[in-house]
Amino acid sequence: MIQLSSSRAGIGAVLVLAGALQALASVLLGSWHNGDPGLAAALGILIAVLAGAIAGWRVGFAVAAVGWAFHFVFVADDSLRALPGLPAWLSAGVAAGWLAARLHASSRERVLLAHELAAVRDSASDAVVRIDADGSIVGWGAGAAAMYGYSIDEVEGRPLFLLMREDAAEGDAQDAVEAIRRGERIERVNEVHRTKDGAELAVSLSMTPLLDELGTPVGAVLVAADVGEQVRVRERLDEVEAKYRSLTKNLPVVTYVYPPGERAAGLDISPQVEALLGYSAREWLAEPGLFARLLHPEDRERVLDEISLAGESTEPLRAEYRMLARDGRVVLVHDEAVTVRNGRGRPLYVQGYLLDVSERRRAQEEKEHLRAGERAAVVEMRDKQRRLDFLAKAATAFASSLDVNTTLRRVAQLAARELADWILVDVLDEDGDAVRLVAAHTAPGAPPGPHPGSEPEPEVLAVIRSGEHELSQSRICVPLVARTRALGAITVVSTTPGRTYGTDDLALVEGLATTAALAIDVARLYREVDERADAARVLAYVADGVFLLDKAGIVQLWNPAAEVIMGLQAPAVLAHPATDAIPGWEALAERIPVRRAPDDSVPAATLPVETERGERWISISGVEFFGGTVYAFRDLTEDRRLEELKADFLSTASHELRTPLAAVYGAAQTLRRHDFALDEAGRDRFISMIVDESERLGRIVNEILLANQLELGRVDLATETFDPAELVERVADAARIHAPPGIELELDAPDLVPPVAADRDKVQQILTNLVENAIKYSPDGGRIELGVEPADRAARFRVCDEGLGVPTEEQARIFDKFYRLDPEMMRGVGGTGLGLYICSELVERMGGQIWIESRETGGSAFFFEIPYGEVPGSRPVQTARQTGDA
Repeated sequence: MIQLSSSRAGIGAVLVLAGALQALASVLLGSWHNGDPGLAAALGILIAVLAGAIAGWRVGFAVAAVGWAFHFVFVADDSLRALPGLPAWLSAGVAAGWLAARLHASSRERVLLAHELAAVRDSASDAVVRIDADGSIVGWGAGAAAMYGYSIDEVEGRPLFLLMREDAAEGDAQDAVEAIRRGERIERVNEVHRTKDGAELAVSLSMTPLLDELGTPVGAVLVAADVGEQVRVRERLDEVEAKYRSLTKNLPVVTYVYPPGERAAGLDISPQVEALLGYSAREWLAEPGLFARLLHPEDRERVLDEISLAGESTEPLRAEYRMLARDGRVVLVHDEAVTVRNGRGRPLYVQGYLLDVSERRRAQEEKEHLRAGERAAVVEMRDKQRRLDFLAKAATAFASSLDVNTTLRRVAQLAARELADWILVDVLDEDGDAVRLVAAHTAPGAPPGPHPGSEPEPEVLAVIRSGEHELSQSRICVPLVARTRALGAITVVSTTPGRTYGTDDLALVEGLATTAALAIDVARLYREVDERADAARVLAYVADGVFLLDKAGIVQLWNPAAEVIMGLQAPAVLAHPATDAIPGWEALAERIPVRRAPDDSVPAATLPVETERGERWISISGVEFFGGTVYAFRDLTEDRRLEELKADFLSTASHELRTPLAAVYGAAQTLRRHDFALDEAGRDRFISMIVDESERLGRIVNEILLANQLELGRVDLATETFDPAELVERVADAARIHAPPGIELELDAPDLVPPVAADRDKVQQILTNLVENAIKYSPDGGRIELGVEPADRAARFRVCDEGLGVPTEEQARIFDKFYRLDPEMMRGVGGTGLGLYICSELVERMGGQIWIESRETGGSAFFFEIPYGEVPGSRPVQTARQTGDA
């Protein structure tokens, strides 16, 4: 019937059949109308109802109209009393058709829903299970079979607790059944079920009741999703987030996260921002424009542009800029940020950090300032040392003779080479008139410009009278004053363009003038000793030590300078025999030259004296007069120590030079002889000896010249970038060629050492010196290790040996100039004492450091570091392109 009613042919057939039945009923029952006309009307309405139920309300309406017409004609005999029945006929046919259509649509919908539920159950990846009101499984989808491992035949009709954990299966299943009967929906997260093989399964389930037409629960649909992986992922995410939070909270930097291109809209920032800038993380995130507002006005535009460009680029952001803290501080920060992208390259967020580098920058600036000050101090110290050396020479010259005129001329010649083009010395004679005693100039030849006259200029006389110095760019005039009495003046004059004088030059001339004035005064005092013995009290003001012995050898005068130099106080010496008061006087007295006549000229003697402070060297001479003998002396201990060092060096250098010279001379003499013939191998051996010893001579001479240049500050350092590992390997290869038997040279030069910017040749020279030193002090052979490794902002080079080693008490002096270990202790190992001094000076000038360590296995380990960056004070190496060479 449904199929029939669904087609037009079927509807037509129903309409024809129903019309025929209406006609038949009206005709057949029309003859009975006298008996019961209502029966015919009821039968016609019934036919209309059936037609509407089968084919719809339109057919029911048409059949009802046709039936009423037949009834009106054949049964009612065209009576108007049949008209009120027409609506009843029509309503019955339409109502029946409408009700039939509704029932038909409802039935179709139920069928579709059943098919849809089956399709969902069979295609869903989640488990879809239908259960009845008693909790038994009546529907089982493919997702459920895959998740639990049961087939439909294994679970159909079985209770729900089959799927639940054993310890709570019956209780949970009973709760589910009760919920179904009450028509309640159940939602549970992280429920534990069990599979066919007994494994536990974490699920998230939803149970929805099924109701019949009357709203009575008849079952439920259970949907279970496997959330085990989600739980594990969520736990892992929680763990990662906890670690991230802990890391960002404890890092000494401020970490931040913001959306791509939206630095003002922060997503997260670590709490360290409050310590850095005084704003809490909550304030920072609550105010989007805070970052731009805190940028220093002079840096704001640059920084925002850099951030914008970094957002468009794949390169990370690296910037340094200033920010304003809440308390007004200016904080220099280092900012690094990178854009985090997904697998398709789409930017997700920007993550970075802020590091306070204010202290580092200040420390760097302070370091640079200290280095500049150190360099300036070194230059100043050397200049002062040179001037002190000049003053020492002048003092020695003044102390060497009582002939002041001759001494002044000699000192003036020294000063002319050191200070000026002209040195003028004017002194007051016995009548108080100024006389030009010396007019010395640089040799050879006279300097350019006007020559001074033979008489003192008015400016010089004014200085002598006032006792005040005169200083200009080309002229210094200092009075000669001793014991507040004017003795003359020293004038230095520069006629060379570009040479000017300053306060340092004034101090040097004043020191020279003081020494000259003292020498003049002492000479005059010596002369006065012959005339007046009681004038000895003036010697208390002389810087040199002076003492007087009477004819009996009793000490009558002991000035303060003598107390300081000899370490003997006047009360312990005065009125005592010199043999008792002055240690070793008997031996000293025999060696002290004494001038016994006014015209005698005797040089002062330099002698050692034992004092409480140890051995002191003094320059001493005496003048004999009728009342006794006056002795004058000065302390030359430091000068003596320097002279001994130089003498030791000359002796060592002479010895070191003599040996290769003797070998070269002997080999050359042998080659010149004609009384016996040498084969080719013999000639090659002697020639090789000459070459080797000549190279040794060259190295010694180069060491001496380089040490002298280092002391004078005349060594220029170049700067070039080179691979330290490659340099170490080259030095090792060269050393292996000349290494004696028994020496095993090992190399440790990894490829991860960054390049060094320094003087490559000087670094190679340092390494070569240290390797040769290690070979020299390993007379019994052994292993020598040469290596390099990265250190803090520097490459650390090392040379370790298993040789004789350096005693701990000697390590502090091992880098001193001319210093050599005791030859007896070192088994006669030679050397000039300059190699390690040169290494130390070169490393220091390249901004590095050098040191020595003792090894537990014996031998020594030398280390030095060269910074990675450009060394301050060095000059870049010019290439052919820079100099214009082809």
